[in-house]
Amino acid sequence: MSQFPSSIIYLNRHEDLATLKLRHSHILLCFYADWCAPCRAMEGTLINTAFELAEKAVVIKADPKISQGLATELGVRSIPAYVAINDEQVSEPIYGIQTITNLLDMMEVY
Repeated sequence: MSQFPSSIIYLNRHEDLATLKLRHSHILLCFYADWCAPCRAMEGTLINTAFELAEKAVVIKADPKISQGLATELGVRSIPAYVAINDEQVSEPIYGIQTITNLLDMMEVY
């Protein structure tokens, strides 16, 4: 899973999150779908957020269809949804189109 500092990691199996949590103590998890217009509108903001968080935190995108159990566990009700995981502390999800400032504010490392 090598990556450029500003890249976004795509969660292909919800079980992979456990491995990623061992490697990264700060994660911004985004639930999205390719057919979702607000999700597509957020793509640039997520790329910029990943760039701003480089070496401090990672941005991970998860499709709730693939990671349905994880979405349910985290209380995600709609998409796009964003959850911050900081040192095992999990935030409440926030929904919809967000500013980069809102996403960065979710992370304690910013």
